[in-house]
Amino acid sequence: MPSTTYTPQLTFLSDPGHGWLVVPLADIARSDCANQISRYSFIDTRDGVAYLEEDCDVARYLEALEAAGISRPQIVSAYTEQFDRGRFLRFGDARFDAAFWSSYATAVGD
Repeated sequence: MPSTTYTPQLTFLSDPGHGWLVVPLADIARSDCANQISRYSFIDTRDGVAYLEEDCDVARYLEALEAAGISRPQIVSAYTEQFDRGRFLRFGDARFDAAFWSSYATAVGD
């Protein structure tokens, strides 16, 4: 992994039906797990974050951190009545290729 600087506190956002861990895109890129994230997770390029779905992708991200010897972030909870999935792009979209993730991995000073 190119960097050990990760966000120490993340938010777990839930609505009445599901939940997502909000993770900066730079952290996803540096964890080298973007290709393991399912299409059930979302990318918000405007705010530079990913919404990792709770069933599989949160665990994949946390396992990638653990494998690199990075401490788990503190996770705080937040609730919303409705998470508007329609305004975000899904992981697996062709726009999120290796060059996209590489730009995020190096965008934040290492």
